[in-house]
Amino acid sequence: MTMIRALSLALVTLTAPVAGAEQTAEAERGKIVFRTAGGCVNCHGWAADGKTGVNLRSPPGSNLRESAMELETLIEVITCGLPGTAMPYHDRGAYRDDRCYGMRMSEFDKASAPMRGKSLREEDIKSVAVYLQTRVIGLGEPTLAECVEFFDNPAATACRSLK
Repeated sequence: MTMIRALSLALVTLTAPVAGAEQTAEAERGKIVFRTAGGCVNCHGWAADGKTGVNLRSPPGSNLRESAMELETLIEVITCGLPGTAMPYHDRGAYRDDRCYGMRMSEFDKASAPMRGKSLREEDIKSVAVYLQTRVIGLGEPTLAECVEFFDNPAATACRSLK
């Protein structure tokens, strides 16, 4: 029994950093999708607070820094959007079948129909959710260090007001 416990502990010790490294890599990929391909910054801003760096032509997004959503809920909201709100869906096949909230597009009236966002692959949606869960949710006001890290650039224009 002692030998089995020792082997189990060794296995956990050896695999734990890999899981952390994989999550870090996935969060980094999610940051890139959030920043570019997903168009998330247009509404949520670079800081995901719904105001910092928001595109004025886009509807203001919610403050994700104050969100209490779990990972699976984030994935669902990014995938399916929130019908009747400005949060678009990013799954190309959303509402063609009942994968999103058990509904099809034909069941919505024009005012409550979900909006379509930029289509993202399933793995990119998950990466954005991991990014939000590990590097955004629960944070207070945006900091200069976060801005520099987000843009990978200490001279980023968006960071000037935080100095």
